Amino acid sequence: MLRPSTVLGQPVAMTDDARSGLLVVVVADIDDFEVGRISQGDDWAAGQVAQTHKIAEALLGELPGQPRLAFVPADSWVVTLSGETGDHLLADALGYADRLRRRVTDETGVSVTLSVSNPHAGPARLETATREAVRAVERKLVDGGNRIYHCRGRSGTAAATLPERVEHDLGRLIREGDAAGAVQALGRWIDRVARTDGVTPDLLRRWIGAELMYALDVAGKRRLADGSADWVDAFDRFALDELLAMFDIHERSYLLLWLSQLFDRIIETQTPQAPGRHVLALVEQYIRDHYAEDLRLSTVAQAVFVSPFYISHLFQRELGTTFLRYLTGVRMHHARLLLAQTSLPVEAIADRVGYCSPKRLRVLFKRTFNVTPTEYRRHYGGQGKFPTAG
Repeated sequence: MLRPSTVLGQPVAMTDDARSGLLVVVVADIDDFEVGRISQGDDWAAGQVAQTHKIAEALLGELPGQPRLAFVPADSWVVTLSGETGDHLLADALGYADRLRRRVTDETGVSVTLSVSNPHAGPARLETATREAVRAVERKLVDGGNRIYHCRGRSGTAAATLPERVEHDLGRLIREGDAAGAVQALGRWIDRVARTDGVTPDLLRRWIGAELMYALDVAGKRRLADGSADWVDAFDRFALDELLAMFDIHERSYLLLWLSQLFDRIIETQTPQAPGRHVLALVEQYIRDHYAEDLRLSTVAQAVFVSPFYISHLFQRELGTTFLRYLTGVRMHHARLLLAQTSLPVEAIADRVGYCSPKRLRVLFKRTFNVTPTEYRRHYGGQGKFPTAG
């Protein structure tokens, strides 16, 4: 009977004729296939698939029983082996995977990564074994290709902790409009964190996803009253489902290609409109550097050599806000960080973020976050959780 399953995001039907016994699944996936297809053409890709398929099919004759093979477009295969003895069945599967990997490397222009499930019994054995093998072959996103992965021993791996951050370099490159540099910095970071003990493909993707959200925040033009990104505007320009597509990627080379295309768009969304956007960038940087001072529109205008009217016009046209609201947002951002991360009294925090009067800070904080500074510290201090602006 046919049992539908999914391999690497593609539906595939495999035959499971035996009604008893054990079953092992082998998944084979051509390495760097999509990048090779783009660089060398569809004819090259079709030729590599045909050669690999021919080898995979020929090697079935060396296996006992009735092994089954199914092609999963565009570059993967699923092989099922059934038998009564788990150790023998697993040895046959691992032997087949090793021979296939070696012959593909010797006889074609590509390499192939394979994964082997554990033996499974019962009515759901095909789905269970296939799911296990697919999860194993995705390890090449972390550990690399041209090898054989076996599921045994992975379940007890401790969760990893992010060893380093990349936001400083990433943010600088995005602000400079250097999409290629941003991707290179992120690629080097991925290489380093992938070597961390306990990192899984899903965990690595989540970490990358967090960096992409940071990139969108840095690149975003529009800001809310508290200085945070306007995510409604961000996702109007760049759909969230495009970011979620990353969770289907299991190839490092394709991941970098995808990131390159993504960052071209992220950088494009914040490309300055000369000369106004360049001037506004200078104004924003001046505010970020001097928000704790008695900052006025005229002071900023004098510092960047333009008129106050022109700055007001730029804030309204480019960011949809006013100078004062933007300044307040920057100050509120720093105020909430100090409330959450320090024990400074409100009076000291007011002075550090540019307000001579603690009362003024309390009024603006309440207006922005719908809670007083004291209530905010009580509920959010030390937790890293922030309410949204009201």
